[in-house]
This record gives sequence, C-alpha cells and structure tokens, in this order.
Amino acid sequence: MDRTYAEQKSTKMKLAVNIKSNNNENNEKRVPCPADIHQAVCVDVQDMGWIKAKFGWKGYVKLFFETEVDDKYYLVKTYRQNAVISGGSKKSNLYKMLAGWIGEGFAKKKDFDLSQLVGKCATIIVEQASFTNDGGEAIEYAYVDTIKAGKIDVEPSGEWTPLTERDDYEAPEFSAFSEGPPEAIAEREAKREAGKAKRDAVKAISAKEETDEVPF
Repeated sequence: MDRTYAEQKSTKMKLAVNIKSNNNENNEKRVPCPADIHQAVCVDVQDMGWIKAKFGWKGYVKLFFETEVDDKYYLVKTYRQNAVISGGSKKSNLYKMLAGWIGEGFAKKKDFDLSQLVGKCATIIVEQASFTNDGGEAIEYAYVDTIKAGKIDVEPSGEWTPLTERDDYEAPEFSAFSEGPPEAIAEREAKREAGKAKRDAVKAISAKEETDEVPF
C-alpha cells in the first residue's frame, strides 16, 4: 500500500486523558506503571497537531492505555507517533504498531479513524525510563513499547478526563490528520522537487551512457 494520510477528523481525534487528582484534576499523577507485560484497554488517542521535529514537520498522535496492577490503575502512553499509515516495503512505525495489535485489515481501508481504537483491549509491553527536569530532579516515567492483541477483556476505570471535555481545551491549530501548516506543505514540496531533480539527473546519466559510442 502506498503512503496514505487519514482524513482530518477534528472532533473525533483531538482527545487526551489525564488522571483526576484531589489537588488538581488536570495534573497527571507521576507514578510510573511497573515495567512488565500488562493487559490493558485503550482509553484515548491524542491529536498532537503538527510539530517541527529534528527531521522536519510531522503530524503526531499518542495512544493512551489504562491497566490495573495490584488493584491500582495506571495510565501509560506511547511515544508520539507520526500520523502516517504507510505500507509496502517501508512500513511506518504506526502501521507496525497497529498491525501487531489489531491485524493488517485496517490497511485495506482508504483511511482509518484512530478513534475506533478507544475501548479496544490490548496486551502492552511497558518499559520505564527517566529524565532530569530543569530543577535537576530525576523523573521516572513509563511508556508503551509494544502493543499486541489483548488476551482478556479489560474495563476502563472511568477515572480519565478527556481533554476535549475541559473548559480550557485548545485544539491544535493544524490537526495531525490535515495537510499541516504552510511551512510543512512547502517543506514537502521542496523535498519532492529535490527528489525529482535527483531522479532526472540519474536518468540523464544513464541515457548518456547508453548512447555513448564504445571507443574500440
């Protein structure tokens, strides 16, 4: 399957999840999920919009899961994923993640609405890592490394508050499922033109080599 982009689905896709806290219901509790293999349920998909990263502009999404460990619920999410589903010989990370979880049937559709993943159970492999914040404090966190098909039904706790339900919610200016900001569009066009120029140069050299007279 060639590179395809999902249609912009601003209402369905702009979702995120936070744990309600007695101190501040909009703050996510920084208690990392234990690193292990867990049975979980997808509770949200976040449309992060377009971000200029190391290798240029990309639209990003994150998947959020809830799992219960020792009678305690944890919210754990994937790293941000480029919101592109591409198949063929060069499968995108998102393609491989979804294929390992729900199979490759989604690839037969013209586009795939990621909000359909909310409520689907999964087997997730959770890893832990850490970073140092501006105050020099080491912060541990957990993330979903791999997603596989769920083995048991997992019910969400109902403790998560969708971002779109908050009074202070602000949607990204350009959805990850849109063509992106003008800068991103211009960047893609420049890359296409550069690629075309390179291919044309190779063709010209090949054509010249085929027509050159053999000197003996």
